[in-house]
Amino acid sequence: MSFLYQDIFVKNHYFGSTAVDNGQITSQLLVLDVGYGITDKLAVSAGIPWVAARYDGTKPHPIAWNNPTPSPLDDGTYHSTFQDFRFDVRYNVTRRGVALTPFVTTTIPSHDYTYFAHAAPGLRLREMQFGVAAARLLDNLVPGLFVQARYGYAVAQKPVAFAHNRSVVDFEVGYFVTPRLRVLALTTGQRAHGGIDLTAASRAELGALFEHHDQIARVNFLNQGAGVSYSLSEKIDVYGSLLRTMSERNGHAIAHGVSAGVSWSFSTRRAGDRAIANADRSLAKCLCEKRAS
Repeated sequence: MSFLYQDIFVKNHYFGSTAVDNGQITSQLLVLDVGYGITDKLAVSAGIPWVAARYDGTKPHPIAWNNPTPSPLDDGTYHSTFQDFRFDVRYNVTRRGVALTPFVTTTIPSHDYTYFAHAAPGLRLREMQFGVAAARLLDNLVPGLFVQARYGYAVAQKPVAFAHNRSVVDFEVGYFVTPRLRVLALTTGQRAHGGIDLTAASRAELGALFEHHDQIARVNFLNQGAGVSYSLSEKIDVYGSLLRTMSERNGHAIAHGVSAGVSWSFSTRRAGDRAIANADRSLAKCLCEKRAS
């Protein structure tokens, strides 16, 4: 069971690769994630974020593409709600040399929330993501060094005629300072396979489709940062990270993303004995727990 808090501050919006100051967005997220190991190789998990977001600026979204009344979500105050359910299935293929774990993740909006606003809690789209995670200790190079990565291909719901599937990559290089303390260098990136480039004139150019512009935009980004993870005990880990956008296209660049969380592992006596028998030095927790998303 994991609890994750994130503070994400967005300063610039991007039309294509051009940064524009259309106001600032601050988002506070609290994520609950619960996982269960069905066997030594097969695991399932589920999670949902609670999102509180605020827009500060002079260019709020209109309530509709043809109605200039400002969106009530962009009134300068925080608005909060649940975002999307996430269900994940992972199966570890091998742990010899490189640990390889294919996964399938399903994202489903928790309810009919507003997506057309700067301070919208999410895109309100269903999505299926297929991919693989890999991890390896590099003791032969530097004792205590490890790498882990994850690639996912996401097939997203089409709100209108534009396909906008995407590839998502996470990469970490970490080091065991002590058996309990790990430091991490983080990189996350996304490349869209479809979608459209946005411009300052998108409202006029897209017409009614402007209400879907965040859902159909061709969003590419590269974020980098650093993190730390510490094992308080065999069952409790705490972790945190800092993240910043290095390049962006058609999206919201993260000026800073701060994450902090705790995970608690527990099991039956039989499962605990099995885990001890198969114990190896633990790598850091999953990449998604240490980055703003």
